[in-house]
Amino acid sequence: MGGGGWAILATLLTTALLIYDLEKPERFLYILLRPQWKSWLTRGAVILIGFSTVSALWWLGTATDVLSASMHTLFAVVTLPLAAATAAYTAFLFAQAEGRDLWQSPALPLHLIVQCLMMGSAVYLLLGWAPSAEMVTAARITFAASLVVDAFLLVFGELGVPHASEIAARAAHEIREGRYRTLFWRDAIVFGHLVPLLLVWFGGGVPGAAAALLAGYGLYAYEYAFVTAPQEIPNS
Repeated sequence: MGGGGWAILATLLTTALLIYDLEKPERFLYILLRPQWKSWLTRGAVILIGFSTVSALWWLGTATDVLSASMHTLFAVVTLPLAAATAAYTAFLFAQAEGRDLWQSPALPLHLIVQCLMMGSAVYLLLGWAPSAEMVTAARITFAASLVVDAFLLVFGELGVPHASEIAARAAHEIREGRYRTLFWRDAIVFGHLVPLLLVWFGGGVPGAAAALLAGYGLYAYEYAFVTAPQEIPNS
């Protein structure tokens, strides 16, 4: 199916999960038909639809070999900012939840883009698919670099810096040293970053696929703690 096809599938799955999370699916139509443009829920829905549409057209054009080189360049120019917005819009949606201070981090949009690069390159390692040897090498380098940057942002960016409020500091403490410390240090940092970084050093194939799976699990472990811990801290 190729990288483009998997990107479309993942985006459609994300959209389906978001609609399901609304509990009443008809609310999604309400968001589109009567949009509140100041809400990142509305903006996020439009971004997801835009990215899915443009990337699907690009993928179909590539699969049917009807696109010229200049059209490929045009699609790349249009798709890249949409892809970045798809990765990062959740940070701004979280920022509107002003009752959860830990979610107000200005580093969160960058962090989500780094995680997007990490898991996007992980797909190539997991499936053992790439159009060229150069792409395989690029995927390994991108995966390794994003693991390092993401680990740095986790330890020193999201949780290690002084926080603007006591509530945010307490939530970060719960992740680092409290109820979620095992999930954070063992599952997210060690199994989700350090071990995949070691495995990908040995190349693709089985080590690369194992690295990709562990990185995905580590990302899930951290995001679970990051989303859940602030909600358990009373706001007053």
